[in-house]
Amino acid sequence: MKPRGRYKLMMILLTVLFLGICTFIYLTWAEINSVSQVVKDDNSTEETGDQDPIYAYVCPFDGTPLEKMPARPVAVTIDNLFAARPQSGLTKADLVYEIPAEGGVTRFLAIYFHGQAEKIGPVRSARPYLASLAQDWDAVFIHAGESPQAQIYFKNEDLDHINEMFHPAGFWRDKSRKAPHNLYTSSENLGREIALKGWDEKVEVPGFSFRAREEAGAGNHEALQATIHYAYGDVIYKYDQASGLYRRYLGDKPHQDKETEEQLSAANILVQETKIRAFDEEGRLEIDLQGEGKVWLFSGGQVEEGRWIKDAEHQPTRFVDVYGNEFRFLPGQTWIEIIPQNTRVEY
Repeated sequence: MKPRGRYKLMMILLTVLFLGICTFIYLTWAEINSVSQVVKDDNSTEETGDQDPIYAYVCPFDGTPLEKMPARPVAVTIDNLFAARPQSGLTKADLVYEIPAEGGVTRFLAIYFHGQAEKIGPVRSARPYLASLAQDWDAVFIHAGESPQAQIYFKNEDLDHINEMFHPAGFWRDKSRKAPHNLYTSSENLGREIALKGWDEKVEVPGFSFRAREEAGAGNHEALQATIHYAYGDVIYKYDQASGLYRRYLGDKPHQDKETEEQLSAANILVQETKIRAFDEEGRLEIDLQGEGKVWLFSGGQVEEGRWIKDAEHQPTRFVDVYGNEFRFLPGQTWIEIIPQNTRVEY
């Protein structure tokens, strides 16, 4: 072969070799890039899966995100005499009232909306102010018996209520305790009986305003402990920094749930001061729940003073700061402690 021919052949072979190398590099790069994208997409999917789901609803009582809104609140009267302690089911309630009754003791009104308890009680009798609080939330009111004044209240008011004395289905007696401190029910049982009565239609519940857990509260005083001097003894709430909750004590003893032995706690405590007076020989009480008065909000280790305002019957009480702005609560269970005027509240 002539030199010129060999030269052309060599150039062709080098060109083919060069193109082959370029093609190999390009295909290798494309494959690496494709694998990288797949890994990236997989990671994106995993990251999306780790995020908290977005729910359409929020519980108006405790700020819990919900997939669907429950139909109607249920309000249960719960005993707080010594023989009734420890109670069952208070930890599962969305909102709890503690309110004075005759004899210097208190009773609880536990509001269940999305919260579900397998055992609730001991269930006790109605008083007009307990029924009124239940009616404020358009709740079905649950009780066992009633005072003469509550009997009149039921005749005059359009309130859906179940009295165990006339409707025992869904209730049972715990033989380990003596009557009348041994009557119990459950969320499932109450839901069934309410549905049978046709009272399970959805209602609009206005509820409270909530702030994010990381958002600072408006309180300007530290309150790592709150002591309420009720007639029956001191109720003490001690702030737990780790959980952000106030742990409830009766005197120096933790107040626990009977079934789980879990200590009762609250994300928010409202102490509502109002006029309370006895009006008969039995010491039964009249409690002013309409009007306005002083209130303290304990939340996030701080306390903020304000006012409670209720302009009309059958509507929830508003709780506002000194500027008239609605209190904003931390998500979680709230306890409302209703106290007579001049009751000592220490923090």
